[in-house]
Amino acid sequence: MATSAVSSGSGMNVADILNQNAAAANSSSGTSDTSGSSSSSGSSPSSTTDDIKGLNDTYNQFLLLLTKQLQNQDPLNPMDTAQFTNQLVQFSSVEQQINQNKRLDQLINLQSSTNTYAAANFLGKQVAVNSDQLSLKDGKASFQYTIENQAAKALLRITDAKGNLVAIQEANSGVGTYQVNWNGTDATGNQLPDGHYQVSVQYEDTNGKDYSAPITVYGTVDSADVKDGQVSINIGSVNYPVDQIEKIVQVPASTPSTPSTPSTSAAA
Repeated sequence: MATSAVSSGSGMNVADILNQNAAAANSSSGTSDTSGSSSSSGSSPSSTTDDIKGLNDTYNQFLLLLTKQLQNQDPLNPMDTAQFTNQLVQFSSVEQQINQNKRLDQLINLQSSTNTYAAANFLGKQVAVNSDQLSLKDGKASFQYTIENQAAKALLRITDAKGNLVAIQEANSGVGTYQVNWNGTDATGNQLPDGHYQVSVQYEDTNGKDYSAPITVYGTVDSADVKDGQVSINIGSVNYPVDQIEKIVQVPASTPSTPSTPSTSAAA
């Protein structure tokens, strides 16, 4: 029985047809001369090639290609049922993944828009941030540290953005949380410029074991950034991820305070 078909014995299947279609689409001429030509691994009728030329990889076009494969297979050597079923299952799985990715992109875009609106709520609010990065703003900075174990001695240090030590003083050694209002002066009493600083409190207990005290900095949010769906806030020149915010504090109309200046009296 004579057939004008893609022979399963040649190894041709839907994936092969898709590859042929992609190669034809990427050719410089954008056309394929199929008159009288045949594959080295088996014959492929020009009518089949013409039918699939220019098709995009969609579900309906896949079914068209699959139908062509079934119509043109060798009746004496038909496609294995397991292979045929596997092709259907694989395509269905890929299609589901593509749809899931589209839905995921939509959710990400929606979340990004939501985060943008949420970021606006931080503007002008005073926040407490779990960070040792300190923003000196208008010559003032506020932070607190927590001594979790009774200390034999403790030192508070402040360094500038380059890592230079600008202030040091003896810290409280008793267990508890302590507030510090820094007026932005260095160890010699000179006023430092506004900007990015780092604070640390190191202490050791009576057994000589060293600890680093957790630091929480306070400040008023100037602006917020949204990048790749992630929100961060800016206090002065310092940027903080929004997930480091511990609490939002309502700023009172008047907040009198007595600044404390780290000194060199306890320098090691």
